Amino acid sequence: KLSCRHARRCIGANIYGKRLVAAELMTSLLSPWAFGPLDLKRVADLAFVSGVNRPVIHTSAHVPIEDKKPGLSLFIFGQYFNRNESWAALARPWIEYLSRNAFLLQQGHRVTDLAYFYGEEAPLTGLYSDRPVPDAPRAHGYDFINADALMGALANDGGELVTPGGARYRALYLGGSSRRMTLATLRRVHALVSGGATVIGQRPEADPGLIGDSVEYARLAGDMWAVNDETALGKGHVIASSDPEAAMVRMGVAPDFRATGPDIAFLHRRLADGELYFVSNRTDGAQKFDARFRVTGKAPELWNAVTGEVAPASFRLEGGETVVSLDLPVDGSVHVVFRRPTVLRAFTAALQEPVEAARLEGAWNVAFEAGRGAPASARLGELAPLDRQADPAIRHFSGIATYTREFRAPRGWRPGQALWIDLGEAREVAEVSLNGQRVGGVWNAPYQLNIGRFTKPGQNRLTVKVANLWVNRMIGDAQPGAQKVTWTASPTYTANAPLRRSGLIGPVQLLLDPAAGTR
Repeated sequence: KLSCRHARRCIGANIYGKRLVAAELMTSLLSPWAFGPLDLKRVADLAFVSGVNRPVIHTSAHVPIEDKKPGLSLFIFGQYFNRNESWAALARPWIEYLSRNAFLLQQGHRVTDLAYFYGEEAPLTGLYSDRPVPDAPRAHGYDFINADALMGALANDGGELVTPGGARYRALYLGGSSRRMTLATLRRVHALVSGGATVIGQRPEADPGLIGDSVEYARLAGDMWAVNDETALGKGHVIASSDPEAAMVRMGVAPDFRATGPDIAFLHRRLADGELYFVSNRTDGAQKFDARFRVTGKAPELWNAVTGEVAPASFRLEGGETVVSLDLPVDGSVHVVFRRPTVLRAFTAALQEPVEAARLEGAWNVAFEAGRGAPASARLGELAPLDRQADPAIRHFSGIATYTREFRAPRGWRPGQALWIDLGEAREVAEVSLNGQRVGGVWNAPYQLNIGRFTKPGQNRLTVKVANLWVNRMIGDAQPGAQKVTWTASPTYTANAPLRRSGLIGPVQLLLDPAAGTR
């Protein structure tokens, strides 16, 4: 969930120069304990790309007792993030992801080219339905502004509009319900244009009130919309258009960001030493595309908030833009950071994909978290989802399952060299340890970790902890004659509800990059 009140907070923060934007995120309805980090990422990224940089997770219901789990909830509302969440003990990599994004998006200030005035007759929520605002620009950053901001915060500055908080806009767009505009607002727009501003939009049709002077109203509107196309007035001008993106092209304002892929969203922040773009894939499929940034003279880097890694990006310059080829998975996102000066017009990063060196097939020992209705341990001949197991006690298990086995370091690997473990798929959160040392956690594709510095020649002992959701155990508790494990303050799932995919699913592979050193 990302409500319009969050959008208003993001907008107000930029207009009035507030660095931190806190907002309630990830609220769910009638979906008790049904979400892991992989489910939540799309919603979190939508908040980040909208300007939120201090996420407040909704909600952490108070759980005063230890013997009733998952315990209390906020009636029909979630997602319930507290110590009783089934994956809480392994939540560290998810919190790190949120924290890295929040920190980066608190740096510098947001870059916006357009102020979108949404009118006086309806709140900002009136613009939203089940799709983005249709006339909002895709290639430019923008802020929605209301009448208060228009009257009190916007001022002319050398042909641009500025606010006391430092926001700068190349133009003011009249959208939303602004075709009906009060006389006071029309006067203000007239004054801004006369002072040098560019206004994009159609002539207002009428004053929604009853006290306006119709003669003055017609005169002011006639000054600004004297011709059908573009009218000069004082130091500024008005472009009669319902397409702000096309109008900005006519103004000579280059796109800030363009992508060849569909539904790729961005947020641009200007840093003290460069530029940062947060780019998010909002589609249901992986997207490989050329991203074009309104930046030159600086080499791009890819900052991965999931892993914390920073890598140089291949790029080329074309027509005043830096073009970077991006490959984002479903719900993938990346920070593209421009800080290092360069005179190069093109650069190809030396990237070598690791190749399979071994596949960990065969049996695994699995220990199940105590008190969750499953046996203490089991031996699986091959990896398979826990929800597909024949034993109903395992099929309905919820909690942390600990998988262990041994493997030999693959042929061709040498100490100090990078070696990756690829878990294939693990639902919902996994933590990998090797030879008794924690390597790290993963919660989304490609479920890979570098285990090179923890590996030793010969035999190695691998431990993978995987936490799933409470859903499967709640469904198990609803079966006829079941001995209940869970306790909740309100009903949850019926006996015939579908089980959630869970456990270490694999295939588990070791990947070797012969050209790489320790990472």
